[in-house]
Amino acid sequence: MTNDGKVEKLMLSISNPHCSYCSRVIEQRLKDAPGITDISVSYLTDQVLVRYDATKITPDEIRASVKELGYDTVENNRGVRG
Repeated sequence: MTNDGKVEKLMLSISNPHCSYCSRVIEQRLKDAPGITDISVSYLTDQVLVRYDATKITPDEIRASVKELGYDTVENNRGVRG
């Protein structure tokens, strides 16, 4: 990442990730997106934590990528810190 990048965090609640495979599919899709620096997906808690370069991708684009896989998302940034 370049020095001018701005790393942000986004926490999403996702609907119906039924198994660890679902989590891996979401994780792989987001890892391939430009600007994603780190991702953690938990099907047990229905949560996705994404660290991303805000100069390269937006939260709306991240949510759209997850939606394309068939999962609805709700932003859930309570308690997410720097």
